[in-house]
Amino acid sequence: MAGAQRIEAAGGLALEIAGGAARIGWREPDWLGPLGLCIRADGGGASPRIAGARHFEGADDLGVFEALDLVWDPAPPLAVRTEARAYRERPVLVLRLEASAELVDLATRAFDEPAVAWPWLRPAQRGAGGIPDGTRAFGHQYTEFAMPTQSDPSLAGFFLLPFRPAVVEPLWLLAPDGRALLLAPIDGFHEQVIAVPRSGEAAAAGVRCGWHGDLDRVPAGFATELAVWAGSGPRASLDAWGGFLRERHRTVRPGRYADALGARLSYWTDNGAAYWYRSEPGKGVEGTLVAAAESLRAARVPFGAFQLDSWFYPHEKLRPFDLDDEYAVPPTGLLTWEPRPDILPGGIPALRAELGDPPLVTHCRHFASASPYFEHFEAWRDGERAHPTGPALYERLLDQAAGWGVETFEHDWLVECFLGVRGLREVPGRARAWQEGLDRAARERGMTLQWCMASPADFLQTVTLQNVTSIRTSGDYRYLIGPAALWAWFLYGNALARALGLLPYKDVFLSSRDGSGLDGDPHAEVEALLAALSAGPVGIGDRIGRSDRALILRTCREDGVLVKADAPIAALDRSFRGHAVLEPNPLIGATHSEHPAGRWHYVASLNAWRGQGPLRFRVALADLGAQAPAAPVVAFDWRSGRAARIDPGGGFDLELAPLDWDYRVLCPLLAGEVAVLGDPTRYATAGDRRIAGIRSTGSGAALDVAGAPGERVRVAGWAARRPARAAGWEPRGALSPDLSWDGATQRFELALELGPSGWARLRIDAG
Repeated sequence: MAGAQRIEAAGGLALEIAGGAARIGWREPDWLGPLGLCIRADGGGASPRIAGARHFEGADDLGVFEALDLVWDPAPPLAVRTEARAYRERPVLVLRLEASAELVDLATRAFDEPAVAWPWLRPAQRGAGGIPDGTRAFGHQYTEFAMPTQSDPSLAGFFLLPFRPAVVEPLWLLAPDGRALLLAPIDGFHEQVIAVPRSGEAAAAGVRCGWHGDLDRVPAGFATELAVWAGSGPRASLDAWGGFLRERHRTVRPGRYADALGARLSYWTDNGAAYWYRSEPGKGVEGTLVAAAESLRAARVPFGAFQLDSWFYPHEKLRPFDLDDEYAVPPTGLLTWEPRPDILPGGIPALRAELGDPPLVTHCRHFASASPYFEHFEAWRDGERAHPTGPALYERLLDQAAGWGVETFEHDWLVECFLGVRGLREVPGRARAWQEGLDRAARERGMTLQWCMASPADFLQTVTLQNVTSIRTSGDYRYLIGPAALWAWFLYGNALARALGLLPYKDVFLSSRDGSGLDGDPHAEVEALLAALSAGPVGIGDRIGRSDRALILRTCREDGVLVKADAPIAALDRSFRGHAVLEPNPLIGATHSEHPAGRWHYVASLNAWRGQGPLRFRVALADLGAQAPAAPVVAFDWRSGRAARIDPGGGFDLELAPLDWDYRVLCPLLAGEVAVLGDPTRYATAGDRRIAGIRSTGSGAALDVAGAPGERVRVAGWAARRPARAAGWEPRGALSPDLSWDGATQRFELALELGPSGWARLRIDAG
């Protein structure tokens, strides 16, 4: 076992042992500094050197690998086994930590101070030339909504919320040439952490990847694995890793329209909405909500599900209604999941009936130790917090919910559930059992779930769940931080959610652009755009009489069915190279609609920089990476209505003032030099619940149009020459849609009214 030893994965990613330490190279020799083992046991610590390794080969669900079983000198004080595996067909190294015997009394009592860390990374001790100049780090802190953060290559400069652990996962190193090295767990999502230094002054402590410091007992054979995944960019490496996790667990996602929350516009009463712990003078809570529903119907705003937030049930510290001053979100736990008699004396069924019997979305949070439930259900208690030890309590709550007409159970404060109750963290598997039990109970009752305030571990654990139809990916609307920071949080968080096959929820927004405070939001257009392009729910929280129907209908049809992209809008690689809020780097997100004729790209560009100046930059089609168009497209400027042809190597130039934005739809150029722009009155102009099955006919294009019966629909396009003709058909017979053409802009439009079937087929022939 003497001398240097090396294992190499696909793409040249390699681990080499020499001089008592391991190092990871990828073209350059040392990306992470020396890799060691760090053990904190019996109040002390141990950091042995690598004395050698046993080479072996094998295969698992990642593929064929060669591996090293490491030998340490002196022998570790705990019975652990450490391995490194390199995969022949994937650019992946896996660093495995296993308990060779039962281990007890492990806990350091600090979540971000692992008792056992393998690998222990020391970036400050990288060798000369070990990493490309200009390399940056990016990741998600272990916070609610997985807050995005960045650092320099020391991995000690991350901006970290002080009240959450100094844990960042997944974590990338991003080279200037586009290469990305991703560190991320592939199992034991709630048991392992990537603990980073709190500040640059602590850089010498290194990055400790291992079992979190509250894990107190593990059985013999318990193991966790951390992947080091190389890719051509942050999104490529993220998607490869997330795709593997879904493949491993055979994850099946419910789909974009799986429940009322995902299928139709919804109305919300959560933090940021007009009626979160507020009511209209003289109406009371119940009267206010009923009046809000009636006002929306009178204004022909087609909402579906109605959300009831934390205000409807008692917490240990009861939050009062209708305060004039600002009031912090109360963090205390749930006492009982019953309507407060002081505000809903008739209960939930009576309220639902008065609302018109919409499907309900109901909020739930972490439990208080003082909850009377725990006189009847076993629980782990930790100070003011508690958590049930089994699924029975959640099953009873979901039975309640089913009787109330609840379709989606929103579990909020997930991070607080886990970090707030030590018993949930002391032994492996408890958090997974909690979430899988809740998922199973919801499925058995025909109910869906929304995850809120999820940590990165909660995001990852969803690969074993079936009923989570949406997940919040950014902080609360208009709470604590400005809109630009939330837009960035959303687009970065969506990249993580998208890799895991999850549908994000942007959070509620107010639709009126000509108001402020509770009456509206001057940035309502951006909020609505991002919500519509999320592929998840779209929720409004307007005050009575303050809804902008025209803006709301850009997200949905007249029957409330959402017009969505096929996948969540997410930040492009170039926006990861410098945090778009902290640096003058544009925030650019993209998603798409897929049709037989090709892919329609939706590209939103925003100035989220905290500086006061404008951003000038070029958006190249190549910024779309592997999905960049290989043939000419027509770029539709949604805000101005102009459209122009762009060749594959081209792009467009922008100058955006602070908080300004641009939105383009890139449409394939079809036969006869015709492009279908879609419905220009919707954000997802080619979304499949409005425009379906766009196909090239050889002389132009054909497509289906969908909507509410009797709805008037516009379909826009671009053509090099005046179109020769347009024809249509619906089940009652032939249609003659109105066709207009503007030679100066080369735009054409068709207008039609849908019949009782709610769909029609159109054909446009080139001139």
